[in-house]
Order: sequence, then C-alpha cells, then structure tokens
Amino acid sequence: MSARLAWATGLIAIAALFRSPLEASPLTHVLVQLPILALAGALIAPYSRLGQGDWNRGGWACLLTAGFGIAFWMLPRSIDAALADIRWEVAKFLALPFLVGLPLAIGYARAHPLTRAVIKAQTVSTLAVMAFLYTHAPMRLCNAYLAEDQYRLGIGFLAFAFAAAAAWIAPLLFPTRQQVSGRRAGIRGITGTVGDSKEERLCV
Repeated sequence: MSARLAWATGLIAIAALFRSPLEASPLTHVLVQLPILALAGALIAPYSRLGQGDWNRGGWACLLTAGFGIAFWMLPRSIDAALADIRWEVAKFLALPFLVGLPLAIGYARAHPLTRAVIKAQTVSTLAVMAFLYTHAPMRLCNAYLAEDQYRLGIGFLAFAFAAAAAWIAPLLFPTRQQVSGRRAGIRGITGTVGDSKEERLCV
C-alpha cells in the first residue's frame, strides 16, 4: 500500500509542479495532466473499501460516477474555467483522482466481462468522436487556446484511439502461453463434463 500511495502522491505532485508547462498546450493539458490525476486515484483503488456494498453491484454506481466526471472534465468550458479560476483548478485536482480515477478502477474491477468490453469499445469510439470534433470544428472550442493547438489535440485524441484499440485487440490476436493454456484447460473441462454426462445417461 505504501508504494501505491507513494506513486499516487508523486503523480499528483508532478501534475502540480509542472502545471504551467502542462497547461500551456491543450494536448498536454487534456491528454497528459488529466490522465495523470485520474491514474493517481486509480492506484489506491485496491486499498479502498468504497463500492463493496450491494449499492455498487456490478460496479455500476462507481462506473456511472466516473463516467459523469469524465464527461464533465472533457467539456471545453471546464478546461477554460480551470485555467482562468484557481477554484476550478483546485476542484480539478480533487475531482479527477477521487471522482474519476478511484471509482473507475473500483467499478471496472467489479464489472461483468461484457460490461468491460462495452466500456473499451465506448472509450475508443469516444476518442474517435473527440478527434473528429477538434479537427473539424469551424471555431475554437477552448477560448484559452489557439485553433492550431485545438487541431493538435484532435490528432492526439486520434492517436489515443488507435493506441487503445491496438492494446485491447493485441491479446486476442497474439495470446500469451498462459492464456492459451487457460483456454485449453477450459475446453478440456467442458469436454470432460459432456463426456461424464453421456456416461451417466448410458448407465441410467
């Protein structure tokens, strides 16, 4: 636990100490600083008792909380406000670790495999939509940044979409030895169960 807390504290410290250079460009502000803060909250998720009750069955309560938090801080209005008002900046440093990263990690851990697959697909599609929006918008979406910076952010969203899709598809195309052995064990278990049931029917 101490190691995870140290990493989480270090990430928040990095985001705070390098706040000015990170927030100088929307590319590093949105795709570096914000994920760093969310990751800091996710690191302490295994040691949190949040979401262990029936109210978070399947991780839905925590996933919805994280989803609303992500949607809010992806708004251009929120990005502009964090740059112009120190209160919004403080709220960003508190909300992203504890209302996005922490509940997202907890909810994802309790989610059904199908729900996890939907989350991954939705993440890739959302990144692609954001890429199209920021590269094709006829006007500036964030008043604090230039149109050229906005276009670079769109390209960054597109790169993230490809990277996320590749990371999630790669294990399916190139499974590890452990995954292959696990699948074979599962197939042998199913085959053995079917064979046993046939023998039982013949004996009856």
